[in-house]
Amino acid sequence: MNGHSGSGEADRIAASAAALIDAHDEELLRLLRECHEQLDPMPDSVVQRSLFALAVEDIDAEVLRLAEEYRPAAGVRGDAGDEGEQARVVTFDSDSLTIMIRISRHAESVRIDGWLAPPQSCRVELRSGQRTLAAAVDAEGRFVLDAIPRGLAQLVVRLGEALTGSGGPSILTPAIVL
Repeated sequence: MNGHSGSGEADRIAASAAALIDAHDEELLRLLRECHEQLDPMPDSVVQRSLFALAVEDIDAEVLRLAEEYRPAAGVRGDAGDEGEQARVVTFDSDSLTIMIRISRHAESVRIDGWLAPPQSCRVELRSGQRTLAAAVDAEGRFVLDAIPRGLAQLVVRLGEALTGSGGPSILTPAIVL
């Protein structure tokens, strides 16, 4: 043998393996698959999250990591029976940037109030499904994205870039559920 497998050898191995599986084995594998699908189905979001991650246009972009998520105690705002605003605070960080966002949930949509540290004027985009929303980040590092549909989303910070300009590197957050 020459130390590596050629396609002929791989075909021979695959044919040999296929010859070992008979109709009884195929029926058992089918039953096992059905059992697994009923008892422990794959969450719907797995495929969506995987495709979302693969759709990243900026391969050279820096990726932030989730640093902290905070949910205020129920009933902090308004009456105990109030079905109004629900909020959570999420912080992402990297070696060069920290993003803190406050996600306020409303009846059918979400509002994000965000802050960058160190503060800088740039542009932030929110990718959600087929939509991309953009907002300017002011010199104090503040931005707002409003009327966002609930679901899976990702923030992209375009450093050195105004709303209509071009600029420096991009920094991405992991996908989160709004």
